Amino acid sequence: MSSFRYLCVDSNGKEITGSVSAADQKEAQHVLKDRGLSVVRLDGVSRDVGADRRLKRKKIDDMELYNMSKELTVLLRAGLRIDNCLEIVSGSTTNLTLREHLRGVLGDVKAGKSVAEAFERVGIFTALIVNVIRVGQGIGDLKLAFEHISSHLQFQIQFRAEIKNALTYPIFLILASLVTLGVIFKFIIPRFFSIFGENQEKLLPLTAKILYGASKLFNAYGLVAIVVAVVVFFKFVNTKRFLQAGYSYALSIPLVRTMITDLELSRFSYAMHTMLSSGIEFIKALRYSIDLIENVRIRNSIEPTVKLIKEGREIGEVFSQVDMLPDIVVNMVRVGEKSGNMKEIFLELFSVFDDRFKRGIKRIVVLIEPIIITVMGVIVGFIVISLILTVMSVGNIKL
Repeated sequence: MSSFRYLCVDSNGKEITGSVSAADQKEAQHVLKDRGLSVVRLDGVSRDVGADRRLKRKKIDDMELYNMSKELTVLLRAGLRIDNCLEIVSGSTTNLTLREHLRGVLGDVKAGKSVAEAFERVGIFTALIVNVIRVGQGIGDLKLAFEHISSHLQFQIQFRAEIKNALTYPIFLILASLVTLGVIFKFIIPRFFSIFGENQEKLLPLTAKILYGASKLFNAYGLVAIVVAVVVFFKFVNTKRFLQAGYSYALSIPLVRTMITDLELSRFSYAMHTMLSSGIEFIKALRYSIDLIENVRIRNSIEPTVKLIKEGREIGEVFSQVDMLPDIVVNMVRVGEKSGNMKEIFLELFSVFDDRFKRGIKRIVVLIEPIIITVMGVIVGFIVISLILTVMSVGNIKL
């Protein structure tokens, strides 16, 4: 906000001075007039730097956008005008970046631009958000538009949270195992073999030689190699492109292929349901929903459907030509096309693929735990056997 110093006259002719916070000078004048004051002078504009310093300039995530859309929905339901809603929400957010963008939207709306155009000009809101707002403004129901947006963002947040929660335990097991092995190779094994001296390596059992060699290699190059690999990866490798390539290649793994397909189709189906429920025409909804698919191979396989449907071909027929779409998608789309109720069909498809994905995650988590424990058991067992054999052959080694 900006701070304006003013000189005003009240209804009794008494001069009053002070300061008022507002987005711009015009708004400050309105605030003072609402107080029953006649503005004589309004100057001394200064940025409220102290307030902005208390805010955090950070990336705008889905949670910030969800809170914004939810607040706008509540305020619009209360009967406030959209400019008043934007002013209130911009003042309440703790994200400085989002606050500045919302002020830009507010300024455009006050200048006479449409709400959808104002959100689009900012450049940070997705095509889905902008088009849902545009449709809502077209039918005169912005609160419904922001309600659909908040619902979609809530789905995205919950979806990511479920994936993170499912993978937390396996990742913890893997990291704990790596730390344990690092401690063993860094401290325990070198100290154990140090009692035999440096010249007795040839007299050690084969398993002990392997273990001792691995320990020496780890202590000499292990940590340096890890640091160099991490630096090279993040410094010289295009991380986003690398992850996209790996995510695309993962479709070649049978079990993982099913999970990724279920994940992407559940996201695609929910986006289609959201946009069709908001009144966006099918072609646009299809295009924007395809853009939300993160796996390149799946996205490229579905993209040609937009052009074919534009040419007038039946939706079910076009979808049947996409090899990566399961039969259930094709069959249900054909039913929705005949019944004229596509948004409900995509909601059902979302439920199906969401359930499949969650069950797939649970199966993998159940499998990962015994696999990690078994691998760690084999490694630790090999270490223990090597140490025991070394102790048993101590008579052949001169201490």
